[in-house]
Amino acid sequence: MKFCLLNIAYDDSFHGFQKQPERRTVQGEILNALMPIGIDKVVVSSRTDSHVRSCSNIIELKTDDCLKVCRIVDSIEGIFVRGYVMSDEYVKLRGKVIKHYLYIHPEPLDRMQVEKAINEFLSSDYSLFSREPEKKVILDKVSFDIFPSYSTFTFIGRSFSWNFVRISVENIIKRSRGKIDDEEWSELLQGKRKFRFKGKAENLILFRTELGLEMKEYQSRKLNFMKQKEILSLYWLKGIGVDIDSLLPHI
Repeated sequence: MKFCLLNIAYDDSFHGFQKQPERRTVQGEILNALMPIGIDKVVVSSRTDSHVRSCSNIIELKTDDCLKVCRIVDSIEGIFVRGYVMSDEYVKLRGKVIKHYLYIHPEPLDRMQVEKAINEFLSSDYSLFSREPEKKVILDKVSFDIFPSYSTFTFIGRSFSWNFVRISVENIIKRSRGKIDDEEWSELLQGKRKFRFKGKAENLILFRTELGLEMKEYQSRKLNFMKQKEILSLYWLKGIGVDIDSLLPHI
């Protein structure tokens, strides 16, 4: 039996990735669809929260017929398959996949103040901003862009959660706007005080995952529809002048 790795995307209609009783989740729907062909276990590179959409997430399962699995998973409402690859051995996804999270804040920010807050954040033990600070957070890069009517933040790394991004970004934003004073910021960076702010799940997208294996492209018939749906689902952006073309490469 071989292992099949799928690059999947899904919209924000799910109550997170992980299977939950009586809730529609990404893992739950995939398992329900694959059980008739004997597949009862699916692992993922990045678990996501309720209403956190993904443009690229890697799942892994045992099968000798990867294309059949692609067809079944791609048929699930709200999910489409972007690519796949077969492996003779189990690939340990956690800690190996590089994740790119995009967070969109619906207001422009002060560039100098954001840069200052990010530099201070990165100079600290930022694992303290995690819900599980005993687990080491591994970041490769944090960047931001400021547009006339909104701002974007990108977190790239191998070991961190969606909650970490929501907490970190919102505290950086509040610090840049003077909502967190010097004393509170210093105590947050040292882990002496609990964070008060957390960003909205619907503002967060897992937009890219890099596994280091070349995947074959899967020609999903739903691809263009899903791209349009994702853009429209971001339309709290509507009316605030967001340059949609700037987001298309992420979708």
